[in-house]
Amino acid sequence: MNTNQLLTISFPKGTLDIFHKTQMGNLNQLLQMANVHRFEEGKNAIRLDTFLNRKNTKDFIKSVMRVEDLSLEEVIKVKGRGKGAKTYANLFLLIYCAEQLSTDFHVHVIKIFINNQILKSRDDGGNDFKELNHYLNKMGDRKDCKDNRGLFIQVALKLRFKIFGSEIMEKFNKDKECGILHTNFNIWNSKYANSVHQDKRVKYENLLINYIQMDFVSSKDEIYKAIEKLI
Repeated sequence: MNTNQLLTISFPKGTLDIFHKTQMGNLNQLLQMANVHRFEEGKNAIRLDTFLNRKNTKDFIKSVMRVEDLSLEEVIKVKGRGKGAKTYANLFLLIYCAEQLSTDFHVHVIKIFINNQILKSRDDGGNDFKELNHYLNKMGDRKDCKDNRGLFIQVALKLRFKIFGSEIMEKFNKDKECGILHTNFNIWNSKYANSVHQDKRVKYENLLINYIQMDFVSSKDEIYKAIEKLI
């Protein structure tokens, strides 16, 4: 995907907002979750300014800048002013922060970002959906249609219900109706979409593309039936 999507990643003790292209995440949120783990581990909470002023933290930031050839703002930067200010850090610094502050939290961060590669899965899913729409246009009963946006929307909705299930989708839709989430908010960027959901999306979209390429499905009704049978 070309756009830098802001994702909300779920962890056992909270959520983390992170841009999937630049991999810049909200360090305030990360520190808050780390401090919850520290409390459970019998340790004192750590302030963000205290952590950033540590010599080893400053040395690590310099190393990331040198090794990755990045500017300081590409490693850490502050958005906004006053109480509403948010500090964003790239994935190297986020992982380092988790490692330094809580061993348990460090394991969760490794699992989400390294083992499960959630940011890559989100990118792949978005790209594959564009490719799927391209092949939907080529189906036998779609070739002469000038506008297949209605079909794209229905396929996207059916895939969401298939992947997330009715319980999560109902909760997500209720949050939008209540104004907790913006009406146009993308579920794939939300706390509801974990790495399992992201991986299923990639898998299912690729399967549907293959079905169309091999002429196993060639109409709207057949693509809907194929989605129902996905496992």
